[in-house]
Amino acid sequence: MKKFVCSNCGYVSPKWFGRCPQCGEYDTAEEVVQRRKNREGSPSLFLNLEDAGEISLERLSTGFSELDRAFRGGIVPGQVILLSGEPGIGKSTIALQIAERFAERGLVVYVSGEESPQQLKLRADRLLLKRKKDILLTLENDIDEIISSLQNKRVSFMVVDSIQTVFSSDLGSSPGSISQVKNVTMKTIDFAKKRGVPVLLVGHVTKEGEIAGPKLVEHMVDTVAYFEGDRRTGLRLLKITKNRFGPSDEVAVFELKENGFVQVENPSFTEGDADLPGNVLTCVFEGTKPFVVQIQALVSKNRTFSPKRVCKGVDVNRVMLLIAVISKYLKFPIETHDVYVNVVGGLRITDPAADLAIALSIVSSYLEVPLHNTAAVGEIGLDGRVRKVYNINRRLNSLKSSGRIIVPPIEEEQKGVFEVRDLKEAVSVIGGEILGTPGAD
Repeated sequence: MKKFVCSNCGYVSPKWFGRCPQCGEYDTAEEVVQRRKNREGSPSLFLNLEDAGEISLERLSTGFSELDRAFRGGIVPGQVILLSGEPGIGKSTIALQIAERFAERGLVVYVSGEESPQQLKLRADRLLLKRKKDILLTLENDIDEIISSLQNKRVSFMVVDSIQTVFSSDLGSSPGSISQVKNVTMKTIDFAKKRGVPVLLVGHVTKEGEIAGPKLVEHMVDTVAYFEGDRRTGLRLLKITKNRFGPSDEVAVFELKENGFVQVENPSFTEGDADLPGNVLTCVFEGTKPFVVQIQALVSKNRTFSPKRVCKGVDVNRVMLLIAVISKYLKFPIETHDVYVNVVGGLRITDPAADLAIALSIVSSYLEVPLHNTAAVGEIGLDGRVRKVYNINRRLNSLKSSGRIIVPPIEEEQKGVFEVRDLKEAVSVIGGEILGTPGAD
């Protein structure tokens, strides 16, 4: 049975088309032949759940205990992981470091579609890898040839760097097209599951920060991980956004040094001195791991009719919502000022527990009043109330070195912890005279 697939967007049609009706591109139709299998006399296509058997969940260490924790104990045989990140963030470096750990168990195959063997050898020497002889490199880009050549080899781990450079001879399109990426991913998954070989697929990202290629690839693989961070600090975060063998939303923190990545077990995204206006500490959760972060805000007079809202590390829409709440309930004309918000260290936070810290940092900068090593935890509603957040005790324990901590009501009173019910009470804690500052009603 013949069908035609658009090499640009993946549109499928039973007839040839000159212009794709979905994406509008011309001459992208590729003929694909599907062969029907004769199922006469074949075993039943169905079985009951009781007879399905069990999958082996033997966990294999990556060599990094923090990464093993994020994977909930390590990598499972046959697991297919998609690792993405911006160019130069360190994807190939950490892939090579993980490959050396698996080289202790057997042969490792490294499919390099972008770098020469000499470049990989140079990186391996810089990383001081000791088992380079057990890592086989190949520049072959045909996935069918690669899998065929591995039939008689005992492989413990495979890296494909990157998935956009590998193709299948079954299709006539160029590597990196949607149809090729989907087909290559499918064949790689089939190889991993049948042979029980963990596979790490390195993927590119678009300028919007999303994984390049069809979204279907993220649904096909077992695990999706994003590698991100601030290159100025050397800290990198590996976020698990999907994991079929454990909970998702886990994070492992690394620091890039001269000899490669080293794990950071207790990271702190602060600059030490938080005694200047606009600086407030908070504690956010990424997965099951708490992070102490420093929120910085700068509020300045607007010189145009369109105030600026610039945010780094936090959603700009969330900041705009908090500005509206501050203006409404504290009567500060923040909405007419330029507001800049930054999370120190390059961490991107989505935890709503940082709302109170962001709001207080904005107020502190607007009034030019330092808060002297103050920490705040709490979600702010549209009515100005401060809501409770989960794991408050772990957050307080992480912030115990702070001078004072402002939180929503908790069950037990603690020294240095101030409970507030709304934003106005939170501002009164940091200075009762603030509400009487000119500009407030």
